[in-house]
This record gives sequence, C-alpha cells and structure tokens, in this order.
Amino acid sequence: MPRRQLLFIVLLNGFISLAIAVAVVWVAEQRRPDAEELAALYTPAPPVVLIVTPTPAAPSAQPAVTAIVEQPAATATSAPASSSTPEIYVVEAGDSLFGIALSFGLTIDALMEANNLTNPDFVFVGQRLSIPGTGGTASTAGGSEPAAAPTPSTDGLELRVEQPGNLAQEQVQVINDSDAAFNLQGWTLSRDGGPIYTFGNLPIFPGGSVRLHSGNGEANSVNLYWALAEPVWSSGTIARLRNPEGTLVTSVTIP
Repeated sequence: MPRRQLLFIVLLNGFISLAIAVAVVWVAEQRRPDAEELAALYTPAPPVVLIVTPTPAAPSAQPAVTAIVEQPAATATSAPASSSTPEIYVVEAGDSLFGIALSFGLTIDALMEANNLTNPDFVFVGQRLSIPGTGGTASTAGGSEPAAAPTPSTDGLELRVEQPGNLAQEQVQVINDSDAAFNLQGWTLSRDGGPIYTFGNLPIFPGGSVRLHSGNGEANSVNLYWALAEPVWSSGTIARLRNPEGTLVTSVTIP
C-alpha cells in the first residue's frame, strides 16, 4: 500500500475517533442531571414529628359559669391623729440632751425651748422632758418605738410644813433624801378641798430641797411663792405631793 493511502487512512481514523469522542461527551453532558436535582435527590427527608393534640371534652349541657372575683379596693390607711399632749421622756443614766433630741428626730434647740432649758450639757436622772410635736408617739433613729424609761423610785422624798396658819411665814419644804435627782415639773402639792400648786421645770438633787411659800415673794431656784391671799395649812390637814400621773408620792399630816 502506498504511503499516501496509509496516511489518509490514519488521518481518517483519527478524525472519526475524535468525532465519536466529541459525540460521546456531548451525549454525556446532556444526560447528566442538574446539581439542584442531585442535592434534592441526596438530601434526607426531615423526620416526621407526631404532635398529639388532646381531644376537647364534650361540651356539657350546662353552660360554663365563670366566677368573677372582685379584688377588694385598696383602702388608704390614714395615719393616726396625733394627740395635742406632748410625750414625756424620763431621763435615764447615760442619757444626754443631744442623744435624746436625736432619738426623737429633734434639734437640741427645739428640745431646750420646749422644756425651758438653758444648759445643753446638763440633764439628770429622773428629769422629765417634754417632747414637742410627738403627740404621745415618737420613734427613734432606728424607726422603732423607744422603750418606756423606768421612773426612779421616789422613796426618800419628804414633806415638811412650817408655820402653818401664818400666811407670811407658812411654807412647805420638799426634801430629797434619796440617791436620785428629780424634776418636779408637772408635780402638784395640795390638800383636800384646797388649792393645788403645780410645779414648773424645777430640778431637785440628792440632799437638796425646795420651799413653797404660801405668800408673795421673789422666786429663785430653792424658794417658790404661791401668792395666796390666806393660809393653806392648818392642824390636822394633810399635804400631798403627787407626780404628773396623779400618783401620790408622799404626804404629811400637820400636827
């Protein structure tokens, strides 16, 4: 076979093989599925979740009655009306005027003014202090009710009546033979059917005394004057000293 014929046959076979290969590739591309279809094909189906829905009970023949509970209306609680009578605080051992004022939410000046005090550094055991603006109630700095201060024993207080029946010389001496100091503020001295004398802010210390004269005179820390027009005391009458609560502290029968 001549070389030209052989070369022709080889080229022809190569061309036919190339054509066949291109045709196969084209057919394969046409048959290959789309990527989205493949993804859908190989994506597992989601699991089936069964949700059990309770079957409602058969309706009753009677209509359901809905109870409506009315909430009680909020009642505004009004603060108790304060009494016009101020609270009385009895000074205890260790108390100071500053501490007492602080516990009742007051200033020292207000406390001193309410009790006619002049020395902010001086208070004594048994002294009765009027607490202004409390109306009978007071709270301490901690917000709780203060404990009632115990009243010191009045044992040792004595009365002595001198010159009864003589208005110019008649007097009653209040003697403190106890170990405690007292303030006679609000205390009274009286006899049955007679006038009543009410003491002001007057301290009386252990071993001390004060004199109440029935007549006129100039008062000081130890001498008080009743300014009466006639004598108070006579033989057989009883002089009685009472504290602000009306409790009898001491008495004496005039011989």
